[in-house]
Amino acid sequence: MTLQEGIYLERDVPPPPAWRVVFLDLDEGAPRGAAHDALARVTEMLRDLQQGRMRDLAGHATVPANTFTFLLGYGASFFTTWITATRPRHLVALRRDGPAFPSLTWNGESPTGHGGESDLLVQLTGISRQAVDRAAVEITKLIGDVLLPLHAVGTYDGFQRDDGRSWIGFHDGVSNIEPSQRLAAVSCPGDPDWNRGGTYLAFLRLQVDLGAWRALGVAEQEAIVGRAKLTGCPLGSGLDHPPGDDASWADRDAFFNPPETGEPVIEMSHIHRVNQNRAAGSTHAGHRIFRQGYEYLEDITADGARLGLNFVSFQNDLEQLQQVLGLAGWLGDVNFGGPGGPSAIQLMSLRAGGFYVVPPRADPFPGASLLAY
Repeated sequence: MTLQEGIYLERDVPPPPAWRVVFLDLDEGAPRGAAHDALARVTEMLRDLQQGRMRDLAGHATVPANTFTFLLGYGASFFTTWITATRPRHLVALRRDGPAFPSLTWNGESPTGHGGESDLLVQLTGISRQAVDRAAVEITKLIGDVLLPLHAVGTYDGFQRDDGRSWIGFHDGVSNIEPSQRLAAVSCPGDPDWNRGGTYLAFLRLQVDLGAWRALGVAEQEAIVGRAKLTGCPLGSGLDHPPGDDASWADRDAFFNPPETGEPVIEMSHIHRVNQNRAAGSTHAGHRIFRQGYEYLEDITADGARLGLNFVSFQNDLEQLQQVLGLAGWLGDVNFGGPGGPSAIQLMSLRAGGFYVVPPRADPFPGASLLAY
């Protein structure tokens, strides 16, 4: 497989519990060769750290090996500032002077942290917060110690809940794309050609209005999500418990990817809106994406907890996500699910976000050909 590490496509290999993303910008005016060498140094350091070797403790101490993975992505500003290679068609900056998507607006509070867009993104996933935080700090130490033409501009963290549920109390990620279709939905077929076998990453840091959600009754919550809260069974499926390992393929599929029901209320729920036509992952019109979600807790005050979801998705074309979030009837006319219109619940707001191209694996680092000199 040519995809970089940190994309967990297999059903039996869930994402590790800890996640962190680090945003980097290249120093203005630095030569292309210096930028190439800087990314090669960062990649080499991270690969050494994966093997338990810390740069400034070489020969004296080691840390546990194989505790994290890393992934390198390139934002829209990288191409406008640094490179003349063909920029992917839909790799653009998010709109900041209005809603980024029709029904997903920017959070009105003072922004916390980075806006989510930069020249470069490093995603770290690991077995513990210590593992990913150590890797993030080592990046900043290397930049300062050897004066690389890079500067860190922000970071966010997140985690996978051990009960498989999200902050709103429902099972999370149940309707994710079928494992057999994931590679086709994620792997770029070659537009542009230099990203053939790579992918695209979308990052949206979503704040969840937990107070507004908990003010709803369970039945209303279930209608918006499209699943029973306790069991996770899709409404209208006829199932009353999750399928076991010995269940038929039809029962498993009805649980994970429920068919259309003809019931208007159910069809307007979140799980039906995000997959309107049940098309295969390789079908462009299906707008299939592979999502990896990481919860976060930002703060707790007298007004309650400020928390939400780091929405991280991978797709073979960024148009897929833009259409899902932009088309009416998908999520274009609602914030999360349920009927559209003025009465629709505004469950989520956007704290930060950005799009990135994630080139295939390469030496000395993914995307090295873009900075060849």
